[in-house]
This record gives sequence, structure tokens and C-alpha cells, in this order.
Amino acid sequence: MTIDEFLERVEPAWNWWVSLFEGVPEYPLAVSVYIGGSVLALLIWLRVVRMLPHPVGAMRWVVMFAVLFAPTVTEGENAQLAPAVIGLMFGVITKDQSLMLKSALPILLMIGLGFVLGFLYERLRRVPSAAA
Repeated sequence: MTIDEFLERVEPAWNWWVSLFEGVPEYPLAVSVYIGGSVLALLIWLRVVRMLPHPVGAMRWVVMFAVLFAPTVTEGENAQLAPAVIGLMFGVITKDQSLMLKSALPILLMIGLGFVLGFLYERLRRVPSAAA
């Protein structure tokens, strides 16, 4: 089977798949795919970090969560909500220090909040209950 024959066989299925999304606006589709992929990545990452020591695994999960879900607002006429890691990568590629800093701050804020919440959760979990 040549590549042309393969493409001829796959083309009807591809056209059907693409036609499913013709009426869906681009931005909501992109956001839903990103969120779905991020949740899947976090579930897979959860399986990995369960093998690590307790505080280290939880810390790495919080970092992964912050990197995937920290929000920022894009610049320009059509400014919309976007993941901060995209802006951070774009800032590194273009060597724009202000963009790197502006994109890294939400990620670092979420990491800090996650660590504080994790610390408080562990403290509350270890407190003996009054009924016991």
C-alpha cells in the first residue's frame, strides 16, 4: 500500500471527523481540548508521583498543576484568557524578559498557594479529633 492509497482510504473518515466541528467556535474548542488534555496529563502524572516519597510527590504534582493551569491574558486587540506557560515559552523564545516575568508570576503564585494549602491540609489531617 502506497501513501496515496492510504490517504484515499483515510480521507472520507477525516472529512467526517472535521465536519463534526464545523459549527463550533475556535476559542471554546481550543480551551476545552487544552483543559481535557491537561486533566489527562495530571491523572497520568498522579500515577507517577504516587511512587515518590509523600511530600516530594505532592510538591511535584502541585508544580505540574500550576504549570498547566496558571492563567494569563494575551495581549493585543483580541485579548483572551490563555495558559501562562505558553506566554512563558514565547518569552523565552523571543528573549522578552518582561513577557517571561509576566508569565512566570502567575505560575509561581499558584505554586506558592498550592504549597500553602498542602501544608495546611497536612496539619489539619494530623490533628487528633476531639471525639477520639
